[in-house]
This record gives sequence, C-alpha cells and structure tokens, in this order.
Amino acid sequence: MSVEREDMWQALLRSGETLATDEDYEHGYKRDVPQDLQQYVSFRVSGEIYGLPIHEIEEISKVFGTTHVPRTADFLVGIGNVRGRIMPVVDLARRLRLRPVERGRTARVLIVNLNDEPYGLVVDAVIDVIRIPPEKIEEKPGGITGPRAEYIRGLGRRKGAVTVAKGADVKERSATEDIVIILNLTTLLDPKDFVRVGPAVGGEEGRG
Repeated sequence: MSVEREDMWQALLRSGETLATDEDYEHGYKRDVPQDLQQYVSFRVSGEIYGLPIHEIEEISKVFGTTHVPRTADFLVGIGNVRGRIMPVVDLARRLRLRPVERGRTARVLIVNLNDEPYGLVVDAVIDVIRIPPEKIEEKPGGITGPRAEYIRGLGRRKGAVTVAKGADVKERSATEDIVIILNLTTLLDPKDFVRVGPAVGGEEGRG
C-alpha cells in the first residue's frame, strides 16, 4: 500500500468510517454511512479546497481510462468502467470553470452516487476526511457569482496549522482555518448540462 493511500485510510479510521478493500467491492460491498455525521472529504481543484459530505462518496480511485463520447459538454472527460460499473467521468476544474493546472500523481477520481447512478469526479488531490460542526457551515454568500455559484451548497471552515518562523532557529505552529467550498451534487451533475449545445470549438478532435 502506498504512503498516500495509507494516509487516506488512516484518516478514514480516525473518522470512524467502515473501510473496505478492492476485493470487498468486487463482491458487491456497499458502504453504509450514517447520514447525520457532519464529515466531509476535502480535496483540491485548481488551488482551491472543496468538500463533499462523506456519505456521497463511495470510493476514491486512481485516475483510470475513459472513452470519449461525441457531442457532450467539454467538462465530460468520457465514460469509464470501474469493476463493471459504467459511469460518466467529469473534469471538476472544467465543470467549475476554473483555470486547469497540470495534474500529477496525486490526481484522483471521486466516485460519487446521485440518484443511484455512479459518477466520477476528477480532482487534483484528496486532502483529508474532516469534521465540520454545523455552526461552521455558512450559507452560500451572495457575493459568490458566476457559472460555479449554482454548484455551491455552502462554505465550511477547516482547522489547520502553519509553521511560523520566530527568530533564526525557533519555529512555532500557528492555528489557522481554511475555507472549504461545499459542493451541491444535484446541480453539479445536472444531466441536461452534459449535452453540448452548439458547435464544438476546434472540432471534436480538439477535445482532450
């Protein structure tokens, strides 16, 4: 098991969630998570931190191959197959109209479930499983505008720490809070948006 995958499993252990192996999933395992837990999986997309409730995520996978589907929206990478389950795979940076960054080995696919249908969301990196108290979740501020505003459920605050230099040799850890943008799967994965409207820019061959 890689160090990165082990770290994610340790985070799940701390959260109290049930863990499963690939063999479990192959035999029809389905994770059952209490809906009232205020726990989120946080992840990075184009330098920003986003989150989804942990019960909405079935699995975290390495990036896998997909098959392109003509006349679909630019954010749809294609159709993928995970252990016999066929699912649309969405480039989350493109869906949120963010400036894409070069993806490295930390890129992952979040396999989510909406209305009993699986979808894959490609993200730059998975950060951690975090617990955000309800009082730390803010309603979506009116100042958030633009194409991605409808995909945002609210804003949470994630506790963290930074190292602050004190003199030549002394350093200390200082508490900080990161803003976590909580996404709304229902609007994010609205089926009507998956069909491209109008001609493709640069032709079908231009899509990656």
